[in-house]
Amino acid sequence: MDDIDKPKHYTQGKVECLDAIDAMLEDSSRIDFYRSQIIKYMWRLRDKGDPLKDAKKAEFYLCRLIQKLS
Repeated sequence: MDDIDKPKHYTQGKVECLDAIDAMLEDSSRIDFYRSQIIKYMWRLRDKGDPLKDAKKAEFYLCRLIQKLS
């Protein structure tokens, strides 16, 4: 577990929240979800005290988006 790829607070038992969200959404909705997460982390980049961490979180969702579009 790490703060970017597998934050402990997003996992309940053996199920990670992001995996559950991915399973619920159709492809187009999943793409929109990733886009909204990227915007969220970039929007508050300077407001939470660790801009690099939020940039890496945005990058995480950007990588998922790119993978989905490939």
